[in-house]
Amino acid sequence: MKIFAFLANQSEKRPWLVVILAGLITLFLAAGFPRISTELSQEAMMPKSYESIQAYDDVKDIFGGISNETLLITADDVADPEVAKVIYGWNVEKMVEAGFEEGDILKVETYLDFLKYRLPEMMQMMAEQMGVDINAVPVGIDISAIPDEYLEQFLQWYLDPDPDSPVLGQLASFMGFYLTPEMQAQFLTVFEENSENVSKLVSEGRDATIVTFQLNPDLSQNDLMQVGKKLREFAASEFAGVEGVETYVTGGATSELDSNEFMEKETSKLMLIALLFIMFILYLTFRRLSDVGLPLLIIMVAIVWIMGVMGWVGITYTTMSVAIMPLMLGINIAYVIHILSRYYEEREDGLSVDLSATTSIKTVGVAVFLTAITTVIGFSSFMITDIPPMRDFGLLCMLGIAFSFLLSLTMLPAIIVIRDRRKKVEKLESHLEKMRKRRRDARYGLFIDRSLVRMALTSERHHWTVAVITLALVAFGVFAVFNVKTGADISKMFPEGMPSMEAAEMVTEIFGPQDSDIILVQGDIYDPANLAALLELEDAITRDARNLPDDNAYFARDRISSIADYVLMGSPDGTLPQSREEVEAIVAQLAIRMPVSALVSEDGEAAMIMLRSGYPDTEDELRLKTEIMRDNSAVVMEETDLVLRSTGMTVLIGDLLGNILPTQLKTSGLALLFCALILIIVFKSFKYGIATLVVVVCGMMAELIFLFALGWPLDLMTVMVASLVIGAGIDFGIHITHRFREELHGNGSTLKEAIRDTVKNVGRALVAAALTTCGVFAILGFSGMGMMQRFGWTTAVGLLGALFGAILVLPSILAIVVKYSRNNRAYVVVAAPPGPGVISGGDATMDASLNPTPEAGPEPPSGSG
Repeated sequence: MKIFAFLANQSEKRPWLVVILAGLITLFLAAGFPRISTELSQEAMMPKSYESIQAYDDVKDIFGGISNETLLITADDVADPEVAKVIYGWNVEKMVEAGFEEGDILKVETYLDFLKYRLPEMMQMMAEQMGVDINAVPVGIDISAIPDEYLEQFLQWYLDPDPDSPVLGQLASFMGFYLTPEMQAQFLTVFEENSENVSKLVSEGRDATIVTFQLNPDLSQNDLMQVGKKLREFAASEFAGVEGVETYVTGGATSELDSNEFMEKETSKLMLIALLFIMFILYLTFRRLSDVGLPLLIIMVAIVWIMGVMGWVGITYTTMSVAIMPLMLGINIAYVIHILSRYYEEREDGLSVDLSATTSIKTVGVAVFLTAITTVIGFSSFMITDIPPMRDFGLLCMLGIAFSFLLSLTMLPAIIVIRDRRKKVEKLESHLEKMRKRRRDARYGLFIDRSLVRMALTSERHHWTVAVITLALVAFGVFAVFNVKTGADISKMFPEGMPSMEAAEMVTEIFGPQDSDIILVQGDIYDPANLAALLELEDAITRDARNLPDDNAYFARDRISSIADYVLMGSPDGTLPQSREEVEAIVAQLAIRMPVSALVSEDGEAAMIMLRSGYPDTEDELRLKTEIMRDNSAVVMEETDLVLRSTGMTVLIGDLLGNILPTQLKTSGLALLFCALILIIVFKSFKYGIATLVVVVCGMMAELIFLFALGWPLDLMTVMVASLVIGAGIDFGIHITHRFREELHGNGSTLKEAIRDTVKNVGRALVAAALTTCGVFAILGFSGMGMMQRFGWTTAVGLLGALFGAILVLPSILAIVVKYSRNNRAYVVVAAPPGPGVISGGDATMDASLNPTPEAGPEPPSGSG
């Protein structure tokens, strides 16, 4: 191609200009690093078109979202005055004073909120009824002014109200009131109701309590992590002088913080190991330190370009982005090795530094271009998925391949020319002689060559047997793809030892599940008939035949709540009101005692049904929970004018799980189609193009059978493996088929000779390249992240499957293609009068027609198959 000749000439004639231009581009793109934002949440993985994510966004808009941090406080007694005084002082203003930005924290909820907010409001209402001056009533209780001895007694009563205790009268006296027996009974009822709510926040043994911080849902990922970090520091500092108190924080902010820190460490570790592995392979290949650093420099520059583009364009760094850098190392190193190897091959043949550099680009550049374009096509299939981070991953990988290819054809030869022009001839010749000697004396190389040739010839000899076995494996692979598990929980990507995850487990163990699924209800909420429908829905969910019984139930009635439940409890006769006015009156009374705004919107047009049920253990349970919520909600929508939509972690992940297998089929199918078209165009033959595709089919089947055999799920990382194997594994098939056609048609070899010489000439290089790439992905298999482990090992196995497909299966398929073509041509030739170069009958006809010599006329068009 002329473009390769142009690039080669520019790199040889103006090497310093090429290097300077590459350096300037690198500096510009590196300036985009600070602009990179991180997003590791589950909702970030969700397509915006999903009903569950739209409902999630509406919950944020109407109710301020469900972005909460939970602080677990453990102590000998959380009702101890010293502990209680600290907790009582927490509010939004206190958080701002402690260093949080105004607006970061929207609400602080503790077990003492009733004393701090609701009780003073009740006192003021009662004072107004009694004709007492409201201004004389305290606006709040300053418990710091109460002696510890009395405060301890009062807090014990607060958690477990005793009708016979004098505490309530003492409290009224402290606030300047006298309570009549009727009023005292009324207050006692309110305190008893409150104690039921408090029991959800204080453990049975009073040795633990939880405090909830509602965060601004519009915080950026970096701001969210800063809030998580500050919360940990704040909690620890507040109880620094209190003996026996421990604090643990969990939630979205601290999970993001822990995940981000873990990913930074994990990425650095994996990159370091991958770099050391690549350096080892490069040194074994070239035995020259500068030839170790040069390929790495090219790839690292390409990675800088990728990350810079992320920053400048605004592509978010997600959980999938962790794989980009090791992946670029594993795939792109082959481009540099091919060009550098061809350079030394030309130098060994006596060409000059300049001519060797340009020749390597003009020759190998075409082959590298074919491998690069097929790999890009493999990644382009991710662009059709509706999972946003997967689209970004595909785009970045496409850019990374293109950047590495461009730098390999420009910056690499330019630096080689600059380096070797300055070397003394004697020193360079000494290095070349050592390389020649190693090739001559490489016993392991000869052993590999012989082994590969034997395998390929055995495959050719038993081509139908190999074809049948391959078809059987393909059938098993198809069975596996429809029976492999799926998984989409981002939290399972990270190790269980993270502080936020340990805190979450402690909270669940003490207080039960805190994560809520939500049914967002929109319509006329205060219509008594609609409230009755909500209560019926809550009952129906728990009565559903698919719900497990007793303690194992997915949904328990006492863990489902909505405004309808509180209206029912607030009704004097224990039944739902019959009119809107009565409902609104009860809601107004409830607002004095509890934060009603967390359950129903101010205009009464939206409400949330909260289902605290925890996260399911299996994907089947997850789907089942989602179906129970949606099926029963659908019944209510049919019977009323209400609109109900389910959301929350269970539903979000359930929807994503349902998209995993279709994504696998769509992306891999499109990648196969694109690669088939490219191969047909490259080889100008439909049969050779489809035959070469068998290599990636073998790789895909190896991947799927491996997942099925180990019981690993098809998750957000492993779903990408098939397209990756197609893009990277097709290179093996291209090299085999391209060389086979050259040997068969160009050199006049017989079928066996063509297969033997093909594998002998390119087999060792394929094995070296494949093992290098597989090695990098195997390194990912040692990651501390579960998803990354599976991604690494599955990709390595898939690429090994593609390699074996190229060495073992492709020769048999090529043999079948050639023999089929020869049989068809033999039929045509026998029916025609014998002519020059045509021998009637069988194999002689086939050899004469397919193995042209100068006397036999021109080679048949490659498009003929």
